[in-house]
Amino acid sequence: MAITTEKDLGARMNTFQPDLIVEVTGACNRACAGCYAPNVVAKDAASVFEKRPELFLKSEALNNALSEIHHRIETASVRGGEPTLHPEISTLLGMIAPRANQVFLETHARWLMAKDFIPYMGLLEAIKKNGIIVKISFDKMHGLKEQELQGIIKFLNWHDVDYRIAITESSLVDYATTRSQCSFIKDEKIIFQMKALSADELVKPTIGTINVRGELKATLTHKFENTPELRVAYA
Repeated sequence: MAITTEKDLGARMNTFQPDLIVEVTGACNRACAGCYAPNVVAKDAASVFEKRPELFLKSEALNNALSEIHHRIETASVRGGEPTLHPEISTLLGMIAPRANQVFLETHARWLMAKDFIPYMGLLEAIKKNGIIVKISFDKMHGLKEQELQGIIKFLNWHDVDYRIAITESSLVDYATTRSQCSFIKDEKIIFQMKALSADELVKPTIGTINVRGELKATLTHKFENTPELRVAYA
């Protein structure tokens, strides 16, 4: 059946509405054009962690923020930046998982293609142990190739890790083009997201967002806010 409008699309496809978003880092090793997050972009994650520790959520701060939530969380989303750059991401996932029915790890997924995967073995084990769902960005903005995605999905299936593919595009035509490039993925594994062009269009979690400072806020940290602390910098 043909999809004709955005409203129709939203009714037919899986959308994503987490109750809690946890921003574990403001660092990323990609510089995707159109990203709303005010990231510090650095290839060397260890270096940026050493030089800019304030860009990484501390476990104590996360624990304090979670203690402000007095009921069980239905869906939590762990984001960045790129959350896998956090050296304690496995620990943070283990703290969030017992409090939520579902936890998504939102990632560009390049780490799943690493030739040397040994540094990520602990993370993979934490994902499996805590039943984390890996949410992979696949669209023009993030630039992951079809062949790369196929390899990633094969790897996740081999390790019995659940996943979702998030397609963020600015129009139905662009969505259809991107969807055709991952036609080997079943519909129930696809999440459609309209690209946000303003703060009003960003996901609004019902509980709120825990930012990298460990503050529980009502909205996401984003570039649409014109404040000095949210400038994009390169390290």
